[in-house]
Order: sequence, then C-alpha cells, then structure tokens
Amino acid sequence: MDIEKYRKIWINQLIVEYEEICWGYGVELIPPVFEISDSRKEVGSYHSETRTIRLSRYLLAENSWMVTLQVLKHEMAHQLCSELFGSQDGGHGVEFQRGCELLGVEPEYRLAKSSLPEFEKKLTKGRGVSEKGRRFIDRVEKLFALARSPNENEATFAMQKANELIEKYNLTIFEDGVKRDFGYTVINRKRKRIETYQRHICRILQDFFFVKVIVSSLYDPRIDQSHKIIEILGAKENVAIGEYCYFFLENKLFTLWAYNRQKFRGSTRTEKNSYFLGLLAGFYDKLKKQGEKTTGKAVPARGKAVVLLSARKELEGYVNNRYPRLQKNSRRSVRIYKSTYSDGVATGRTITLTKGVAGAPVQSGRMLTAF
Repeated sequence: MDIEKYRKIWINQLIVEYEEICWGYGVELIPPVFEISDSRKEVGSYHSETRTIRLSRYLLAENSWMVTLQVLKHEMAHQLCSELFGSQDGGHGVEFQRGCELLGVEPEYRLAKSSLPEFEKKLTKGRGVSEKGRRFIDRVEKLFALARSPNENEATFAMQKANELIEKYNLTIFEDGVKRDFGYTVINRKRKRIETYQRHICRILQDFFFVKVIVSSLYDPRIDQSHKIIEILGAKENVAIGEYCYFFLENKLFTLWAYNRQKFRGSTRTEKNSYFLGLLAGFYDKLKKQGEKTTGKAVPARGKAVVLLSARKELEGYVNNRYPRLQKNSRRSVRIYKSTYSDGVATGRTITLTKGVAGAPVQSGRMLTAF
C-alpha cells in the first residue's frame, strides 16, 4: 500500500465524514486540520491550539471504518468542548461526556485510552450479553434445533414455541424495567447494491424479531471504495438472533434455488428473483400466522400494546442517537414470474428455522437509510 497516496485519500474522506457528522447532529464546528500520524500507541488526538485532529494510519488501515468514525467522533467531542463549552482541560469529564452524547459516541469510545483490539471486540453482537440474555439465546437455539424435525407438525410446533419465547422474553424484560444493553451488527457482502430479496429478509427481521434494520454505504479505506451494507440494531440478544436468521434465510434461498431451478424456463435472473421473493413471502405468512396463534397465550393481551410501544421507543431512541437523520426508502417495483413466485410462496410456508444462532460472520459499519 502506497501510504503517502492513501494519506491524501483518507484525509479527503475524513473531511467528508466530519461534515456529515456535524450536519447529522446539528452542531457547528470550525473545520479542523486533519493529519495522519504514524503512531501505534495514540490512535487519535485533538490539539486545540492548532485546531488539529490527528488519527493514526494504523487505525485507518487495520480496522473497520466504523472504528475510525467512533475515534473521529471522540476527537470531535474534544473540539466541541473547546469551542462550544469553553472547556480547555482536554480531559474526559462531565463536559466531554456531554459532547459525546451530542455526537452519538458509543460508550466504549468515551474512555480516555483503549487499544484497537478492544475497540473492535466491543462492537461484536455476542459480547456484552447478560447471563439472562445468554440463557435466552441458548433456549432459542435449542428450539431451532428441534425445528429440524422432518415431521411438519413437530417442526411447526418448535418454530411456534421459539416465536413465543422471543416475544415473551422481550415483553417480560420491558415490563420488569430492566435496562437493555443495545448493540448492532453489520452484514457487508462487499457489493455496490442491496438486492431486493435482501430487503425482504430485512423486513422479516424488523417485523418479527424486535430489531431495527438500516441500509447505507460503508467506506473501505483499504481499497478506497464504498459498499452497500445492512445493519441490524437492537438489544444484543435480539441482534444475535436476527443476524442468525438473516444468514439462515439467505442460505436457504440459494439452497432451494439450486435444487429447484430446473423447473423454471424463463430468464434466469427473473426466475430466481421471483422464486426468492415467493419463498420469503411464504415464510412471512407463516410467521404472521404463528404470531396470531400465540397472541394472548404466551403473554396476556392486557398492557401488551403499551409495553411494545415502550420497547419500540427505547429502540428508536438508540437508533436516533446513532443516526439522527434517517430517510425512508421508497418501494421499487420488481419484475416477477407469477407462477414461479407462487411456487416460492408454497415452499416458503414450509421453511423452518434451524439451530445456529451463534457464529455467523460479523463486520462493522455505519448506516443511513431505514426500512
């Protein structure tokens, strides 16, 4: 890698990110001078006397861009203290924490000093889950394993019980007033677009698994390109389950297509899209019907709407703190073959989630567009 060449590229990208952060959070700061240092010990620093933000090239080259953005926000919080709050101590006290709140800095990045491995480690969805949350995930995993049964009635029952458990756990946690530990995970396929079927998977996650899904672009400093990404946000237990379900469904689509593709004779791309969307529509219907069956059984109906509203507001608060200016996507029409779609719907209604919540690949990133 030509470091001198990339220094200029990275500085230009940091200027863009800096302006977007200021716009997104509604703060007015004087643009600083950016420097890329060769330090491994100091990942970032702000120097008020010269209004300079200095970031390590090792930070940029060896970590996800989200780590870089959080370190950038940390240093911007120092600048904010200096220019808006009149604080000159450069420490990490009350005024600095206030600046971090205004800029949506994650708690792990508000510390005075930490190593890059610790930064990256704390972003992953499985770490930081409470013991109660871990037991919840384990119980859902066991039900997903039972759902492998070749007997449709047994598989459906196991899936239904898993959905009941997910709903009951979330409602109970909010009713008990337990403070949720929110987090996120990012799905990055290193591509320039999000496929229609991926958006439909995201709809399933958001409608049935107590998570928020956002789509945006993530910059890759190693190749100076941006890719479209999917971020799943929510209580860490729900994020872990939501991520597993995403990969399970995506893999299931391609497996079923490989097995059945010979049945379809039209344009391969349109046939595949039609089949994928049909499969997901069928699976959506199955989850919806199972949810209707469990209403009033797993959790008493009285007060349920109030608890769910409170849960949604808490999640929305976390999302808005991270991404204060989200935009809704408009729906796009997609060409499909009706018969292929119908075939997919019928098969989708037989899909059952199976064990494997833990261990899906995780990357980190930032989002701008909400479903």
